[in-house]
Amino acid sequence: MLDTITVRQMPFEFPDEIDPVLIENDHHQSFALIAGSLLLPYLEPYLIRSVKAAEKYVTDPKLLEGLQKFAAQEGQHYQMHKKFNATIQRAGFPGLNALEKELSDDYQRFTKTKSLRFNLAYAEGFEALTMNAVKHMMEPNGFGDDLPVFMQMIEWHFVEELEHRTIAFDVYDHVCGGYYYRLIVGAWAQWHFTSWIRRATKYMLKMNPPPKRRTKRAAGTKAAPMAGPPLVRNLLPGLLRIYLPNYTPHDIKIAPGIQVLADKYTKMAIKTS
Repeated sequence: MLDTITVRQMPFEFPDEIDPVLIENDHHQSFALIAGSLLLPYLEPYLIRSVKAAEKYVTDPKLLEGLQKFAAQEGQHYQMHKKFNATIQRAGFPGLNALEKELSDDYQRFTKTKSLRFNLAYAEGFEALTMNAVKHMMEPNGFGDDLPVFMQMIEWHFVEELEHRTIAFDVYDHVCGGYYYRLIVGAWAQWHFTSWIRRATKYMLKMNPPPKRRTKRAAGTKAAPMAGPPLVRNLLPGLLRIYLPNYTPHDIKIAPGIQVLADKYTKMAIKTS
């Protein structure tokens, strides 16, 4: 299932002002979600630059088409996240500018000074971790009905992460290859971007701390898609497999309900290709 990469231009619009506590009574998960969004307008252009730099070395026409659609999907993602992030920038977190500048400088430096092999291994490290996390959070049927627009954006983005789940792996393997190099650089990449998310989350919590006593979640309210220790524990087997020598995202089976979501967002799109 979910073997077609569809580039969707989505119609999502966001208000000029927004409460940054996106998940009711959960500052930490709300700000972690925001930090992940803030990362993407810097990381995803870097991913696009990296795979585009490999394009001239790709001799498989099917992989070349997948690479181009991967880049097009990622381009739609970071542009949409920039729109959402603009509302967060007006919500009282001035220190985020310095953190974002640091991140931007890192990715520009990687492009200019690191080898193509490093940049492709970083891209695969990001895609491997996020694909397995997304699969765990999304299956079997996504985040539910009547989602606010920011969660629709995330759900759409996550569907497309699952659609292009094999591309970064295949481009690295086709152009450079090497298990141990991919393992070492991929693990470092995962530390690099997750540590930035943690730092940004910590800063936002400092600026907008949760109340002393947390309100108990109302009965019947669906838990937030980003979860704490239970998520990490349940996700661990999926994460560990990406470090094995025989790992390939081609072996990852996606629940049929994700294809239903893909069809839903295709119908919502302004334009597809």
